[in-house]
Amino acid sequence: MAEQIEGLDDVTAKMRELSNPKKQKNAATRSARKAMAVVRKAAVANAKALDDSNSPERIWKNIQVKASKTKQGFVLMKVGVRGGAMSYANTTANRRANRVGETYATAGSKENPGGDTWYWRFVELGTSRTAAKPFLRPALNNNVDGVQDGFVTDFKDQLDKEIAR
Repeated sequence: MAEQIEGLDDVTAKMRELSNPKKQKNAATRSARKAMAVVRKAAVANAKALDDSNSPERIWKNIQVKASKTKQGFVLMKVGVRGGAMSYANTTANRRANRVGETYATAGSKENPGGDTWYWRFVELGTSRTAAKPFLRPALNNNVDGVQDGFVTDFKDQLDKEIAR
């Protein structure tokens, strides 16, 4: 989802003024986390409508915003459900078995706030026997403009704070 964000001329000028790339990245991470909170809130609302009241597990309690890394050093923020899929690490054994980058399911954890909600992907994506009831994808699709606008405005403020230090 690579879209052009409008209104970044002021931001690029402030980034040139702030020469430390680590401070720029910290400001971007804080702004991205705050912007993606809108998506998390929408996903929680969607998941609450889908959760089974007879089950002790609550998918909506396990929805989180998480920072991630990219090889190029870009800021990446994810909204997802705790207890999701894991990727095989880039190790010698995994390279020999051609598993690097592939995902595998985890058993989940009952210590998560919403319990062991390993089944969330079946609700989101559906199975061969049940229809999909997406709650994460619509949360992002319906809030793309709000996330971009929120990021731009907050990033300007965060850069001002870093420059003032």
